[in-house]
Amino acid sequence: MTTTVKSRHTADNYWNIIKHLSPDAKIDLITMLTQSLKKTSPNHVSAKKYYGIWGDDGMSDNEFIDELKSFRGKGSRWELNFLCRKME
Repeated sequence: MTTTVKSRHTADNYWNIIKHLSPDAKIDLITMLTQSLKKTSPNHVSAKKYYGIWGDDGMSDNEFIDELKSFRGKGSRWELNFLCRKME
């Protein structure tokens, strides 16, 4: 197994943090690391997964964009109202 200088440096930095932990804490970390290696994650996530995530509120894309532009600079109160309306 080959390691790059950067990954070795990163490993050394982590070791400097964890070397002072108790044996039980180290065993817990080993368990977590082992489990993370066993998990498989998809290499490719399709954008289709997020299609329609905002739901359908009856506005066209252009209407939605125009509404967003009209609220620029109105501050956090608008953001809160906007998010609450989207959640309904």
